[in-house]
Amino acid sequence: MPTVDTAYCYGFGGVKGATIGIMDFAERDGMEPSLGCDVRVGLGEPQHSDNPLQTNIRSDSCDLRFDAICRLARALLSAPVAIVHLRGTPTRWTDFAPEARSWRWLQTVPLEPPADVVENPWLIGDTLDLGNAGLGWLDVTPQVRFVAGVAFGPEGEGLLSLFDIHPRGFCGKEARHLRDLSVIAGENLELRRKAQTESQQAADFRLLAESSTDTIVRGTPDGVRRYISPSVRALLGYEPEELVGRRAIEIVHPDDEPRFNNLMQRLHRGEFEIAEIEIRQRHKDGSWIWMEAAIRLTREPLTGELTGYVASVRGIERRKELETRLEYLASHDTLTGLPNRAVFDQHLAEAIAKYSLSGQGFALLYLDLDHFKRINDTCGHPAGDAVLRAVAQRLRSALRPRDVVVRIGGDEFIILLEGSAEPGDIAVIATRLISRLDEPVAHGQQKLTVGVSMGIACAPECGIEPDGLIAAADRALYAAKQSGRGCFRLARTK
Repeated sequence: MPTVDTAYCYGFGGVKGATIGIMDFAERDGMEPSLGCDVRVGLGEPQHSDNPLQTNIRSDSCDLRFDAICRLARALLSAPVAIVHLRGTPTRWTDFAPEARSWRWLQTVPLEPPADVVENPWLIGDTLDLGNAGLGWLDVTPQVRFVAGVAFGPEGEGLLSLFDIHPRGFCGKEARHLRDLSVIAGENLELRRKAQTESQQAADFRLLAESSTDTIVRGTPDGVRRYISPSVRALLGYEPEELVGRRAIEIVHPDDEPRFNNLMQRLHRGEFEIAEIEIRQRHKDGSWIWMEAAIRLTREPLTGELTGYVASVRGIERRKELETRLEYLASHDTLTGLPNRAVFDQHLAEAIAKYSLSGQGFALLYLDLDHFKRINDTCGHPAGDAVLRAVAQRLRSALRPRDVVVRIGGDEFIILLEGSAEPGDIAVIATRLISRLDEPVAHGQQKLTVGVSMGIACAPECGIEPDGLIAAADRALYAAKQSGRGCFRLARTK
């Protein structure tokens, strides 16, 4: 059994799985040294590879420059052959001295030693004696006399191997070079892994964005859109490329521009991480579409510098229609369509505030229909409903747009006349309203007739407290009823 002239091992903190190697092949038994493609070693041609995995790796966005690692290994360690191999794959990166290109391997040279071997850098000074080193697994061709290697990568995926045809030792400086090369190779492998992860994440993001019913937008801190998902076609009718490179403010509804501008200014200054906004944007057909945008800022991971934003945008037309409907139902009488008591209270408070600022007076008219109960009892509730709807329509048509008329319940109505405080002017309006409501209401084949009694309270003559004004108008209404109905009475001033 041949003996091993030299064997060294250098600790690398348990890193395993990749080896760097250098080969040298000497003539033996009269055979001409040559390098070729042994079926078990699987190196293939040193300059080309048809392996799809290797091709894929080398075309990755973070290319594995292990060919450069091989060149450095040969230059630093003076070996004619350097090979980088990814364990568990046929992928190889090689670099050969010119004289080694014609050498052929007559026996196999396995490049995947056992895990317990590659936990540390290793070398065999002379392969003629493998037994003493416990490396019987390395059954190399007789020409190979020197082998060194080291694993690299977090999981030990790679092997850097050096081969020489001459037996030799390994000095401390060369050992440090080998160790440094393994660190560089490991970092290269980790960068590739991160690039693959980021590439997969980007592909996942694009798949999610392009299959989502929400419209996904990526933009710069200045609000310029760099990406818009295809679902924008259904939302706004545009092709994505029609909006990319432009700012969203260009198609925001004028009434929403102040809020949107404020949000984008805050975005530019990085004053929030997550925000939401509801705005209208112009559809390609010219209509306005309500939408809700959830916005998250994006930052550079290391420095925290603002890089832009990602927004998820969805149409909320149906929700807005429902909200509008609910708001209407909450503020209007469903039978007559008139505003309800809550709206009246709000307008009355505004009129009082306006009086406090400008001294502009106003008047309240409290109305109660005469003989309405008789219509309900004799003609039925549908007839009574028809009368109430007709009264509401006539009151609206007889008043100015700024005047407020509400139904407060049953057959009672209140009118707020802003800017009208002169008794003479109010009397003219009241007389006109009584005359309009005296006209019969058609209901099927019937002609329904009701009258109206009215009490009037003027502000500030009757005070400016809401409850006091309404109470004064109610007392005046009672006085009109007592006077024979179909008339109005002014509340007494304080």
